[in-house]
Amino acid sequence: MKVRQILRRLLLAVVALFLTVLLYVRYSGVTFGVAVTQLHLFWLALAVSLFFILILMLEYMEKRHEKNLLRLFIKKLSEITEGQKSGHVLVSKKDELYELGQSVNQVQSVMQRLSKDYNRQKRGYFGLLEYVPIGVMVIDQDREIYLSNHHLNDIMGQELELRHELYYTALAEFDIVKIVEETYRTKEDQQAEIKINLADATKILAVNVVYIPVSSHHFFVMLLVNDITERKQIERMQNDFVSNVSHELKTPVTSIAGFSETLKNGALKDPQAASQFVDIIHQQSLRLTDLINDILSLSRIGPNMSLDFKQIQVLQLVQECVQPYETMLNERQLTFVNQVSPNLKVQADANKLKYIMSNLIQNAIRYNNVGGKVTVLAKANESTWQFQVKDTGIGMTMEQQSRIFERFYRADTSRSKEVEGTGLGLAIVQEYVEFLSGQIKVDSQLDVGTTFTVILPSSQEND
Repeated sequence: MKVRQILRRLLLAVVALFLTVLLYVRYSGVTFGVAVTQLHLFWLALAVSLFFILILMLEYMEKRHEKNLLRLFIKKLSEITEGQKSGHVLVSKKDELYELGQSVNQVQSVMQRLSKDYNRQKRGYFGLLEYVPIGVMVIDQDREIYLSNHHLNDIMGQELELRHELYYTALAEFDIVKIVEETYRTKEDQQAEIKINLADATKILAVNVVYIPVSSHHFFVMLLVNDITERKQIERMQNDFVSNVSHELKTPVTSIAGFSETLKNGALKDPQAASQFVDIIHQQSLRLTDLINDILSLSRIGPNMSLDFKQIQVLQLVQECVQPYETMLNERQLTFVNQVSPNLKVQADANKLKYIMSNLIQNAIRYNNVGGKVTVLAKANESTWQFQVKDTGIGMTMEQQSRIFERFYRADTSRSKEVEGTGLGLAIVQEYVEFLSGQIKVDSQLDVGTTFTVILPSSQEND
């Protein structure tokens, strides 16, 4: 580059000298050869110097222009890399740096288009991330939070929107850090189930950590957190349900099998024993039937359970519910008091309401004291109506009241153990009441009695 500049300047000096001689020839009238020999060296040198200075000034201005353009190009490229928005560089087509300027402008246009596409995709990804029903956190290779969604905040019970912060400062209180660090160490995906204790609850979380390589020197780690507390509770309830059903089925089945085998082995010849054994088999078969019916009732409860609302006279329904237990009332010398007005009529599902009333009346009879009393009351207002079933029986403790609606729950008292039942009745009652958009309450005192109150909407219609 320097050699070319020197040659260029020498050529310009020769041209300047030649032009000087030509001017001298024109104005002096001598020939070119005489002019060359006669021209005074001083004037020749002066003329050459002036032309040379002029050339240098022109070159300086040109270089300065090029330098300014190059600075502008550098500034423009810096703005492009930083994502700043600005106009194109304007360069004359006659300028030597015109093509370079066009290239810079083209790079700027491409980068702006790519930036728009990237931002649009990023907004789309972030939007989709908020609809993902699990907690998500993306961490870069420097362990800084790149992004996280609000579901993770909800699961962890705190605000974790800390972009460019170290992830373990946000998750320091949880065992998740150990799992994430294992992914950084092994460059492999990890998964685990952990428990976290929050201020208001204990949660069970399914944690998956995914290693995402981007290039040979760059990667991300994605943390996926799913709250499986409810699922685990359902699984435990299912396991408990199967275990309890198996236990409840075992007693009547064992009794039926044992006494039928005894009859088969000769007890039939003893009329008195045979009659006793047949009665036991019959009672256990009824118990088995009740259990199966309750299990079937539970299985039908759900969003698709049908309802048939119609007008019901509450007094008549109470009478129908108590009729099957007249014998039991007489045997236990119980007084049944029906304080329901004959004018009270409601819109309700007759089958569901009858099951609810029958179960509560049956329990009031079974767990009552000999010579006690069972009372049924009902009243209505503009928006709701309610009925109560009261007894003067053995009553319950506060702990028993808090668990009375659990499936297969039976109070651990000698009197409760004497009363046969499936342990599912009140659980079904509660399910039915809630399905009818109502609520059920229990109030009880030991050795005083128990009152169940059911509150339901006054007017209900079929879908």
